[in-house]
Amino acid sequence: MLEIRFWGRGGQGAVVAAELLAQAAFLDGKVPQSFPFFGVERRGAPVTAFARVSDGPIRVRTSISTPDVVVVLEHGLLSAVPATEGLRDGGTVLVNARADDPRLVAPPHARVATIDADRIALGLGLGTSATPIVNTAILGALASVTGVVSLDSLDRAIAQFVPARPEQNCAACRAGYSGVRLHSSELPPPPPRPAPIAPPLPDGPMATVPSDVLHTASWRTRQPEIHLEHCTRCNFCWKFCPDTAIAIDAAGFPLLVADHCKGCGICAAVCPPKTISMVAEA
Repeated sequence: MLEIRFWGRGGQGAVVAAELLAQAAFLDGKVPQSFPFFGVERRGAPVTAFARVSDGPIRVRTSISTPDVVVVLEHGLLSAVPATEGLRDGGTVLVNARADDPRLVAPPHARVATIDADRIALGLGLGTSATPIVNTAILGALASVTGVVSLDSLDRAIAQFVPARPEQNCAACRAGYSGVRLHSSELPPPPPRPAPIAPPLPDGPMATVPSDVLHTASWRTRQPEIHLEHCTRCNFCWKFCPDTAIAIDAAGFPLLVADHCKGCGICAAVCPPKTISMVAEA
């Protein structure tokens, strides 16, 4: 079974890419699985999608934490989010970037490939210069690098499930298939991510502090209590928090940034192992 994690920004088509890959795998006679993960849904925000392709039944239904392949639809995400975290030794990182981009980084021992999907998409009129739609170009590159699906099946999936400009999208897929570049694994590693530090809380009851100091927290009556001994580091709390009140430390565990927290309880509601509970303010 091959496990693939897609990272993109809202509007680039990462979720559709995972769905098209699954459709192409099905057309190839394989067993596919695809599903997205959204945090705060807005254009330009990081979006994650997952796909599994197997020759037999797929019984696992979790998100993918140790992918065989990481596909990055916008190279800036390599330094903005932990895009390659958990990548298996010898795994593949496929990045939408120019081959000579000095900002290209990769984990040690990774197999790295690049495709200038922006150029392909814009040349075929897919999207705008601000937001090129790069998913079909990068799917062609993925098929070329991994052999997970055939180019013919990708063409058929695009023609069937992409309602807008299917011919241009098929052309982008073929251009990505032929234009992908493989690199040495000696690229520089990603820089270490500094551990976020929660600012100190002021003295006195929360409600007496002006909201311009505590942002949305001045009317809070409950706050999260995180029990790290049960935490699986899935980062659901961070992805779903609407107020950037959850940070992630260097070990991957969540931290409460209390002066941003308004006590909505979303983090506790979405936590799969119920690591977070809501407690009354003292």
